[in-house]
Amino acid sequence: MGIAMSSDLLGLAGRVVLVTGAGRGGGEGIARQFARAGACLALVDVDTDSVGRVAGDLASLGAETLPLVADVTDAEAVDEMLERTLAHFGRLDVGVNNVGNFGAHRPVPVMEQSADFWDACVSQNLLSTFLCAKAYGRAMAEGGEGGVIVNISSLSGLRASVHLAPYGAVKAGVMHLTQTLALEFAPHGIRVNCVAPTALESPSLRETLDPDEIVAREQANPLGRLCEVEELGGAVVLLASDLASYVTGQTLMCDGGASVTTRRPVIRVDSQRS
Repeated sequence: MGIAMSSDLLGLAGRVVLVTGAGRGGGEGIARQFARAGACLALVDVDTDSVGRVAGDLASLGAETLPLVADVTDAEAVDEMLERTLAHFGRLDVGVNNVGNFGAHRPVPVMEQSADFWDACVSQNLLSTFLCAKAYGRAMAEGGEGGVIVNISSLSGLRASVHLAPYGAVKAGVMHLTQTLALEFAPHGIRVNCVAPTALESPSLRETLDPDEIVAREQANPLGRLCEVEELGGAVVLLASDLASYVTGQTLMCDGGASVTTRRPVIRVDSQRS
């Protein structure tokens, strides 16, 4: 008996995928890889122009896209975002929680960090992941066909995060939340995994860090460079695909080997930063 061949090894063609923070950077890279895999995309961002641009670009590749504007740190906005996705596509197969970062705050030593820095990190990274995962889980459970949730954490959540303590703490929380969600959602046929990249080659990184800090990160990485946004997208697509159908509760490091080396970028102490 011959082996049945399929042109859709990933099993993502026609699947409905929602990506938050899709207006640029990692979110755009994730969305682009799903579009290449044949998925239909609900793209969410707080910036109307950015998410509209990405939706248009991916539509030109042949993907069906739905641009949505929502603040995913607001529970009502998350519910509305999901309602509009379901009204348009009829279902949700994959939800990607990509919103993160640390707001307008720059890296500073713990003794100089403000409560606002912590509030921003908790809200943008951990609260947003919880609110969205809760909404995805309910929709997928009600749909009765299971689904996949992929959260985005960071190398900072696994290793010491010098001058970025709140960011590292909440990204560790995302990894832990992923495990809990995987166990609670498994009876509904919902897999939940996490991808933890190192610093992304993205506009937000270059807006946050000085050029010498970026070079330090490149030099400390075993592969000698930052993570490209579409490389992050590839890792997310893998976990969302049928190739990972028996994988749940895991964190995939997409870090160029940084987590398995003792080399770390040299962080300059600058007490004048805010």
